[in-house]
Amino acid sequence: MKSIFGNEYLIFIARLIVGAVFIVVGVSKIADPNLFAKEIANYRMLPEILINSVAIVLPWIELICGVLLILGVRLRASAAVIFVLLLLFNIMVATAWARGLNIDCGCYSHIARQTVGLPKLLENTGLMLLTFLIYLFPKNNLSLESLVLQEANSTE
Repeated sequence: MKSIFGNEYLIFIARLIVGAVFIVVGVSKIADPNLFAKEIANYRMLPEILINSVAIVLPWIELICGVLLILGVRLRASAAVIFVLLLLFNIMVATAWARGLNIDCGCYSHIARQTVGLPKLLENTGLMLLTFLIYLFPKNNLSLESLVLQEANSTE
């Protein structure tokens, strides 16, 4: 089973998919933090005092983790952060959906509108599965970190 799911090419593709998604969503939110703050407020789950801080900090975390995944740097840490974010996003989406809120999920900000509901939960769950694979099998020759380690070992 490890040979299938631990295949470095499969993990690399998973890194590209998850990383690209998080880069796109991070950049779209950074481009318009006011819109993202409104989308966060629509969930009616955070105190108003936290909304602007979350709208400013969260997109940068998404962007940095996405870039690190694609480059293959600190894969386990980046995958763990993204997994926790996706878990929190799923909780927020499920809660909003259960309360009958017909709101934009805020995931892609102004790039694409997507309402809370089952399709969003399934998308996030799929990304969580890919992230979990990356976390389980972080050793990958197709990463910047492994290239640096190989270079360091060859000069010793």
